Amino acid sequence: MKKIILVAAFGLCASSAMAISRYDTQAMSCAAVHDKVAQEGEVVLQHPSSTVSNLTVYDRYVSNSAACVNRGIPTKVSVPTSDDPSCKVLLCAPATGKGHNRKG
Repeated sequence: MKKIILVAAFGLCASSAMAISRYDTQAMSCAAVHDKVAQEGEVVLQHPSSTVSNLTVYDRYVSNSAACVNRGIPTKVSVPTSDDPSCKVLLCAPATGKGHNRKG
C-alpha cells in the first residue's frame, strides 16, 4: 500500500514538471498571450530578439510573482505580438546583485 501511495505521489509531482507549452508571440494577440499565461501559469514564449537580428529568444513567462520563488525576481517585460509590439508579460529575471534585481 505504501508503495502505491509513493508511486502515485511521484506521478503527480512528475506530471507538473513535464512539458511547458511553447508559443510564438508573433502569431498571437497580446490578449491571447495573457490568456495562455493565465490559464497555464507558466509558458515558454518565442519571439525575435529586440537587440540581435535573426535571433529567436525563448524565455519562461509566468502568471504571477509566486512562480518566481527561488527562480529569480519577477520583472515586467515586453514581447512583440501580432497586435502590440510591446505586450507586457511577467518574467522571472535572475538576481544580479545590482539594482532592482539584487539578492537579499
